[in-house]
Amino acid sequence: MKKRVALTVALLTAALVFDSHVDLVERDSRTVVQVNGRLHDVQGWLAETGQRLTRRCQAVQTPAPADAQALLAAVRAYSPPDSADGQLVQAWQLEDWAVAEVHFSRLKPTLVVLQRAPDWRVHPQAVWSGSTAPWRVNDFVRRYLRQQAPDLPGTLLHCVEVEPLRFLAS
Repeated sequence: MKKRVALTVALLTAALVFDSHVDLVERDSRTVVQVNGRLHDVQGWLAETGQRLTRRCQAVQTPAPADAQALLAAVRAYSPPDSADGQLVQAWQLEDWAVAEVHFSRLKPTLVVLQRAPDWRVHPQAVWSGSTAPWRVNDFVRRYLRQQAPDLPGTLLHCVEVEPLRFLAS
């Protein structure tokens, strides 16, 4: 067989194999790549990678112990009785804004935006709880919190980084 024919057959075979295994699927107004039935959020992966390469978190800090306790108290008081046993997993603070990851015994892991005015208060629209599948967790949650709390400083939001398995499996 001539080299040109062999190359054409190989390229055609590769294209057919690729087409039989890979599809673009529309979900929630975004496109995901489906490979052998599994969904992959390529846009989210690109956004998360860009975030890691460009973010500047020097001004963002872990809350002082007194602020951490006040954040947790505000979350626990937000929707009792289920929120009463909340445990602060991690938190990020920039001036009068904070984002806290809180786990509960009867509720799913939650990300909560809080603002100090003058005491810490939960921003009522900016609470995320639930699964993010098939989306990349950090990109999905950042987009959601940005939409729900547009005044939240971007510097703070870009530094929020959660463990994906805690939110994908919930």
